[in-house]
Amino acid sequence: MQKIPLLSCLLLPLLLTGCGEPGEGDIKTALQQDLEQANSLSTLVLGDNGRIEVVEVHKLGCAEQSGSWQCTVEVETKLPVIGTQRKTHQLKLAKGEQGWVLVK
Repeated sequence: MQKIPLLSCLLLPLLLTGCGEPGEGDIKTALQQDLEQANSLSTLVLGDNGRIEVVEVHKLGCAEQSGSWQCTVEVETKLPVIGTQRKTHQLKLAKGEQGWVLVK
C-alpha cells in the first residue's frame, strides 16, 4: 500500500512539467524566434558572421500576470563582433498557437 503514494510523489513533478509557466527550453525557443527578423537583416550585410545566437537560458523565476508570464532569466548570447555575453532580462511570455512567444 505504501508504494502507490511514493510512486505518485515521484511521478507528480514529471506530470506537471507540461502545465503552467514556460520552461528554459520554451524561453530559449521564443527568444531565438524573436531574433530571426534581426538575424535576417544582419546576415544580409555580414553573412553568417552577423547572426545573433541564444547560447543558453537560465530561468530564475516566473510570475503569472493576466494570462501571460513575467519571467526573470539569465541569457547567454553570442553577438557579432562583441562575442559571448551573459545578462539578466525581464521577459513577458504567453502561450500562442505555435507555442510560447515573447509579448512586447
